[in-house]
Amino acid sequence: MSAASRKAFTLVEMIAILVVITILVTIGLWSIGLLRQDAQNVSTSDALATVQRMQELANMEGLTQTNTNPILRIMELQAGLASKGDANFKINPQTLGTKVTFSADSSGATQWQNLTP
Repeated sequence: MSAASRKAFTLVEMIAILVVITILVTIGLWSIGLLRQDAQNVSTSDALATVQRMQELANMEGLTQTNTNPILRIMELQAGLASKGDANFKINPQTLGTKVTFSADSSGATQWQNLTP
């Protein structure tokens, strides 16, 4: 078969191209999934650091918290700090409250932790 008479791809060539495209798409989707998970972890860690700063500021201001639910505790921190003029902590308690927990040590200090590893 001469090069001039050949005008189309063969079936084997088409299958090879489809296999290569499938492999590239699979690798791309897998990479996007990993990037998304990393972004969620960074977002949670950043919000956790914000809650820890809020807690430290509330402790310095002498504010007390009574709620045992993390969502309500975060809302209580926000309200207490806002009443003292520190209203610059803008986080969504419903989103973060499901990803963090807190505990009080023997001295009464509250420590916040991620629920996800």
